Amino acid sequence: MHRKPFCQIAVALPKVICRDFSQLYCDTMSAMPHTRWTLLPALSAVAVSGSDARSFLQGQLTGDLLGLERHPGLLSAACNRAGRVLEIMRLAGIADGVLIIVPRSLAPALITRLGRFVLRARVSLIDRGNDLAVAGLLDAEPDPSWTPAAAAAAGLTMMVASPRRILLAGSRQPLESTLAAITPTTPADWERACIEDGEPVIFPQTTGLWVPQMLNLDLLGAVSFSKGCYVGQEIVARTQHRGQIKRRMLRYVGPAGAPLQAGDTLYSGESLVAQVVAAADHARGLQLLAVVGLQSCTELLGIRPGGTELVPADLPYAIPAPDAENGA
Repeated sequence: MHRKPFCQIAVALPKVICRDFSQLYCDTMSAMPHTRWTLLPALSAVAVSGSDARSFLQGQLTGDLLGLERHPGLLSAACNRAGRVLEIMRLAGIADGVLIIVPRSLAPALITRLGRFVLRARVSLIDRGNDLAVAGLLDAEPDPSWTPAAAAAAGLTMMVASPRRILLAGSRQPLESTLAAITPTTPADWERACIEDGEPVIFPQTTGLWVPQMLNLDLLGAVSFSKGCYVGQEIVARTQHRGQIKRRMLRYVGPAGAPLQAGDTLYSGESLVAQVVAAADHARGLQLLAVVGLQSCTELLGIRPGGTELVPADLPYAIPAPDAENGA
């Protein structure tokens, strides 16, 4: 059951919009008819090994690694000292440490930066991008046979990304053998599902732009406000407790063929009010996530000033009302 966020209530759209783009604009989540899988070459694996691996990452990332065993696939972020998100990643425990799945374009910067903090900790950082492949499994209904233990028996590491999305990492041959009987799909299909699930991603052009709350990472369980210090923690905690969250990430749909990339700006009337987090185009239409000023959260947005082609769409989690966040 999906709850409608406060600012994504049904928008009274002009009838011409609903007539021309009825399925695209007037539906919420797209149906997934069966299980599918795809390799995700845009993702890479980083192994953090050694006896201090978990305690080291506990002081670097926003998530609480004490919950890693209960939640393989824990969503987390790395921030700079100003509390701005540099990378978003998924984590899983492995025999000698932690496996991180992160966009391939950001893996070298993550390894370099974390390496500066290792000091005397018994930790090694290894880029496994060349020997471990990452696959995404899309499932209309959760399959109880997919468990971390079953994946480990096949030589794979499993990460639960959402009730309908699973990440699997491992050597390519056992990975493809395990998934051989499942219908293949494309990385674009996975990207659209991530957007529908309201999961943000950081690209090189958007690193350092937003604090975790602007990307709804606090609503996705990716930020711990009780575990203690990590890089950027003071700013993130202050933002949370002083009610300074003026922008949130929302989902929009629009006509196919719109040339949008992460970091592009969007308009309400003549005013610049939003910035694209991720976009996925398809013959059925455009899906995107954008960080939006909450005062504009129910408005149609445009790619250019005066445009109205982007319509608010539902998310599978609720966005807190502005008054609640501002302490009113």
